[in-house]
Amino acid sequence: MRALPLNLLLLACAPPLAHGLTTEPVDDIPPFVRFGECAPKLVGENYDAPSHDLLQTPLPQTSEDCAQACCANLKCAGALFESLSAISYGGCSVNKPCCYMKTSVADAVPMRVPVKGKNALWRIAGRSQDDEHLGFLSATLGSHMVLQRAPQHATVWGHTAPGAKVATVMMSSESRHVLATTADADGIWRQILPPVRASSTPYNFTFASSNSSAERAEMHDVLFGDVYICGGQSNMEFAMPAVANASYERQRANDFPTIRFFSVGHRTASLTPLKDLQTVWEPWQVASNMSINRDFSPGHTLFSTFSAVCWLFGRELSEKLSPTGEVPIGLISNNWGGTKVEVWAPADSYASCNRTDLPPHGGAMYNAMILPYTVGPMAISGFIFYQGEADTANASTAEQYACLFPEMIKAWRSAFRAPTAYFGFIQLSTWCALPPEGLPQLREAQMAALRLRNVGYATNADHGMGCDIHPSAKQFCAARLARSALAIGYGLDVAWRSPTYAAASQTSLDQVEEARGARTSTASLMVRLQDVSAAGLHLVHPFNYESPGYGQGSAPVIVDCMGSFPINATANSSMLQQCAWAGLKVRGVGWLNASVSVLPNGNSLLLTAQLPKDLDGPLIEASAYAWGPIPMMSAYDVATGLPVLPWNMSVHARGP
Repeated sequence: MRALPLNLLLLACAPPLAHGLTTEPVDDIPPFVRFGECAPKLVGENYDAPSHDLLQTPLPQTSEDCAQACCANLKCAGALFESLSAISYGGCSVNKPCCYMKTSVADAVPMRVPVKGKNALWRIAGRSQDDEHLGFLSATLGSHMVLQRAPQHATVWGHTAPGAKVATVMMSSESRHVLATTADADGIWRQILPPVRASSTPYNFTFASSNSSAERAEMHDVLFGDVYICGGQSNMEFAMPAVANASYERQRANDFPTIRFFSVGHRTASLTPLKDLQTVWEPWQVASNMSINRDFSPGHTLFSTFSAVCWLFGRELSEKLSPTGEVPIGLISNNWGGTKVEVWAPADSYASCNRTDLPPHGGAMYNAMILPYTVGPMAISGFIFYQGEADTANASTAEQYACLFPEMIKAWRSAFRAPTAYFGFIQLSTWCALPPEGLPQLREAQMAALRLRNVGYATNADHGMGCDIHPSAKQFCAARLARSALAIGYGLDVAWRSPTYAAASQTSLDQVEEARGARTSTASLMVRLQDVSAAGLHLVHPFNYESPGYGQGSAPVIVDCMGSFPINATANSSMLQQCAWAGLKVRGVGWLNASVSVLPNGNSLLLTAQLPKDLDGPLIEASAYAWGPIPMMSAYDVATGLPVLPWNMSVHARGP
């Protein structure tokens, strides 16, 4: 499956295409094409730009028509035309022409691999290309926000003239502090605040610079609590209006006024480091049934407003830490659909993984969306991350991910000066991935991050929606991830690890007399698991077998593993189908379907496969369980409700 381009996930209204305008060729290389007052410039072929799309449209049939369509939309700063689209999305169809109208092409980059067909990237002369804007008060801050509580010292910051004095007044109903600082040689002023205990008592701030009377700012209704950044791609971007049971979840938001949230904008992506956010979707908001459900992209509610996973994670923390809201939670939605892990990492991470094919100044999203928070840096409690769908191309991609993802985590912690901050990630859910082995390989690659300290995870592999890459029931993974944060970040006695493969051993061969006197043989493998509670394991019907529709009035998404897909979906190198049950690999035979049962000790599974006739002394070489794009996960921990994670292991291999 080809990773989605960086920017396929926001739709915006645009005027209809302006047909009939004349083209006047200009003798210039790269060439210009003139449409009235608009003059698109051809940046080049086999190029892309890491900016967000205004929209995608199949109407333009030529590169010049695509540039003309961009001219007709005053928000469009450039356009990418693909003569043969690699995917079907946003009205475009695979192998048909598609025009991507973009907010910026300032950071155009050549594609590493030639695209199918022909593409052309255009820049519109005179249109905004996202020049860096630096405000007196950082765009990351604002009224209604949450600053990190004691024992940490929160920092506020902004931009002024080098050497300017900045005075800060910090006041609540109980205290008043007058503070002063001096801007550094780059004009950045930083004010370290005294530590403040968590509470629902609001603070007000005023800031004034000696540089200019115009350089003044205020923040009101600021709380001190715990701050989390929620990063990743479209499943983290997935919005509250589209979540399962959306009406109920929306109304519950009124009960959490000390949860505050902020959404980073998508307009700016940069191949060079930026000192401040250039766009903001939502400044800091007080949680309510109205604010949590704003729709900024009519007709495209999947990605219209605040992150569902981020909100549900924060709400779970709030309920567990302080049901009365005395531990405010600050949530920062900082994500971009379709993005690969490398765009969220700095150049140092590339070097650690021998990636010499990537931009020299780091990833476009890291530079534009993460680095601005590190200027202070913002004091935080931790990060959560839901990403990886764009990195499921093949085994080599998974291998690179297993290196780059932990390096990214280390880089984020270092940039925030928080080397032990909690970091939690979501193990990917289901979709009909191609090649099918890429998705389970990436799920395994994600787990490489667990070698780092204070890293937690939650699987979403057992609550997918069949071939839909965006499952709407985000409640399961968000609650599970919150459990890991409570255990790792707060030291609470909360079980959060799913049972995982530890070791396996072949049991004796069973001979079974069938009704007609024929003899059949079975081979069995005992698989011992780790991180199983004292209550042991039990079997349930896999949730993924017939995924609920979840949406209001929607029908279930049928995953017909008995019909359109064969039952056996297990193979080491190339699976021909999507659904994955359990299997045993027998020498001389290959992979066989296997049944699963729980052994009396409660922490082991027995995998049993029926053998072909006249097979003597079978040797089991490997086993697999739920190893595929749509995993049929039937074994769960009785006490924790957490599923046994998929595996594909040789018999002599041991788990982590």
